[in-house]
Amino acid sequence: MAGIGFRLDRIAREEGLGGIANAAFHGAVVSSGPWLMTALAVFLLQGWTRSAMAPADHAIIQTSLVYAFGVSTVITAPLAMIATRMASDRFYLGERDAIPAILLAALVWATLASQIAGGLLFGLAGRLRPDLFLLATAILTLFSQIWIASPFLHATWRHRPIFLAYFCGIAMVTLCLVLFRPTAPAAVLASIAAGLTVTLALLIAAIRDDFPNSPDWRTDWIGRTPGVLALGAAGLANALAIWIDKWLLWWAPGSVQAVGALRVNPVNDQASFLGLLTMIPGLTLILVTTETRFDRAFAALMGHCMGTANRRRIEKARRKVGRTIRLDLRLLMVEQAILAGFCWVLAPEIIRLLDMNARGIFGFRLTAVGVVFHLVAIQMSIILSYYDLAGRIVAVWGSFLLASAAGTLLFRDSGFAGFGFGYLAGAVTAASLAVALVAEATGRLTYLLFVGNNPAVVGNSGLWARFWP
Repeated sequence: MAGIGFRLDRIAREEGLGGIANAAFHGAVVSSGPWLMTALAVFLLQGWTRSAMAPADHAIIQTSLVYAFGVSTVITAPLAMIATRMASDRFYLGERDAIPAILLAALVWATLASQIAGGLLFGLAGRLRPDLFLLATAILTLFSQIWIASPFLHATWRHRPIFLAYFCGIAMVTLCLVLFRPTAPAAVLASIAAGLTVTLALLIAAIRDDFPNSPDWRTDWIGRTPGVLALGAAGLANALAIWIDKWLLWWAPGSVQAVGALRVNPVNDQASFLGLLTMIPGLTLILVTTETRFDRAFAALMGHCMGTANRRRIEKARRKVGRTIRLDLRLLMVEQAILAGFCWVLAPEIIRLLDMNARGIFGFRLTAVGVVFHLVAIQMSIILSYYDLAGRIVAVWGSFLLASAAGTLLFRDSGFAGFGFGYLAGAVTAASLAVALVAEATGRLTYLLFVGNNPAVVGNSGLWARFWP
């Protein structure tokens, strides 16, 4: 989030209770605003298509969006991790002229991957007719390009253009649906594609304002970013871990064959998506705590290491880093556990209020509980990123992926009572491993900084450089 946490911390400290509320609101908007806007738009669109379209046409729209959204996040996760790391390195070094080329290269790779995925999903598996196939593939491609472009604005603290772009895109879709009242799936998909095009165009225009230079192609950028493949692997494992249980349940009892060979599980899909929205308060807290307390403690330690401090002062600063981690972790778990408890108790009323299938109560409850541990894994991964330990991040999300897949397969035949268990198992496993890895690395952090993970000592060349020091 590029320093926004310090601004929120200053607001909270200087403006009393109103400042705390203001900081919390802005933190939620910055960390999850586009996600909230997208979720609201999806829920409204789903209700509209269900009431205005034939069931078969409604299934085409919903299936196309679910697959486009899910597959695009997996496609772009490694690309976004690599591109944003390369861009941040160049940004830190003052090489702003390199940013447009890095962005363009990432967009090209995302487009190619999306075209291949669209052909396999909507053409080969879905067997959609040509116009629907082209529109669904275009939506998948636009999603991928938006996921790539958005972080480049976060890097320059320009959060407002992101919200404006999402708002204008949603407004475009709404305008098309209100003016033309389409009932054919092709017209609805075209309206959605138009909205996504507006969002992407506004994002690119804002990026061009910050980085107006023409792309300058260079072939040595990847080589100048050590450990880049580990970053990509971490991003891919992260995205797969979130989606693997949903994908496996598309072939479980209760799932339906929606379009061609494409399957969905409407009950679990809606319940798990709603449960993941409970992550927003925790993400806001991570944004504030990690960007302030931990960042300051770690910066003080690095200052001692690079200055003239003796070993006693360095060890004192290292122990303060450990205390800060424990404090932030306890605060996060308590806050999110309280929210999960409310969701568990109020799940029947929430499901009824949103007019969702009552069988989704189990999936919603277990997902809300799993979010507590998912957030722990996220917070610990951020700390491992500070320590520059990409291999351990891959291990955290790889364990999430494997445990989630195993738990989902174990309860696959339990019906709706087993929804959410795989996600919960994966989150608990990842959180446990992440806490253990952070504790181990923090305990020997002085050694890692001076010797074990010091590029001047162990080297810094290669795409897998310093994978597991």
